[in-house]
Amino acid sequence: MAPESFRALRVAGAAVTLLVVLSIAMSLVGTPSTAGSGPLALPNPAPSSAVRYGEAPLRVLLVGDSMAGSLGVGLGELSTGYNVRLANAGSPGCSLSMDGEIRLTYFNDPPGAPCKLNRPGRLLEVWRAWVDAFRPDVVVYVARSDLLTQQVHGRWTNVGHRAFNDWFSSRLRAGIAVLSSLGARVVLMTVPVSSEPTLHTRAQDNPIRVARDGGLLRRSVADDAAVASIYDLSQLLTPDFRYRSSANGLVLRCVDGVHLTPEAGIVVATDLFPRLWALADGHRVQGGGGWALGPFPPSTPTWYAKLSCP
Repeated sequence: MAPESFRALRVAGAAVTLLVVLSIAMSLVGTPSTAGSGPLALPNPAPSSAVRYGEAPLRVLLVGDSMAGSLGVGLGELSTGYNVRLANAGSPGCSLSMDGEIRLTYFNDPPGAPCKLNRPGRLLEVWRAWVDAFRPDVVVYVARSDLLTQQVHGRWTNVGHRAFNDWFSSRLRAGIAVLSSLGARVVLMTVPVSSEPTLHTRAQDNPIRVARDGGLLRRSVADDAAVASIYDLSQLLTPDFRYRSSANGLVLRCVDGVHLTPEAGIVVATDLFPRLWALADGHRVQGGGGWALGPFPPSTPTWYAKLSCP
């Protein structure tokens, strides 16, 4: 067995120990708590029997920004073991809320590809092409970039402001419609709290923004409950909205305090993949398996090597 396989098995075993009663998905989380984070409380694990090894692999499309891309690294290590074909299409600096420039620590920047400055429809066009070619059974969306201060219709705003909330809610509706257009189930992941090692705390690391973003995701799911679900990644990795870089001996976050290590993705995979199989039960999308607008995306993006991730 290859060293990479041994590593995945070792971490998967640790993940099972860490998540003794593994489940997160679909529970509500309120406003940030002042209590300690405590142990994970995940009472409703998806049974591993949900995985159908006698069927064609479950096609899973992962979209969002670089947080999605980093999550896909660990997911990719266990995808074959769960009979999943994963397309990791997470793209740095590009998320559903993007319209104009985004505010970073010392400068402003345009959104990254496939988003296009002042052309929010471009991302939906790309998603439609991916969906048409790959024909996923399930699509997963997660994007920390939705927490950034950014321009919408030329004005600076962020999650929590009415103008942003209305805009982002409309974008979520449009995104869910595109991603589910051929029959896929759509899973919106809440964003874990980050803690960037900077002199001054960055606005996007504020747990209040994380909570407000999660509230918008939940309302969108409630409006499209027939096709959309919530997976509470925030509660799994940062319970009670408290940042943590590791748990039970597993390093979960890269040195930047934002992106996810392969170990974190493996932890998530042990719970997520059976859930996705259960969601797609009886709703498999026929055909597809190809890709559009470039080569099929690898589970480890080329840019991931630039991060310092144990």
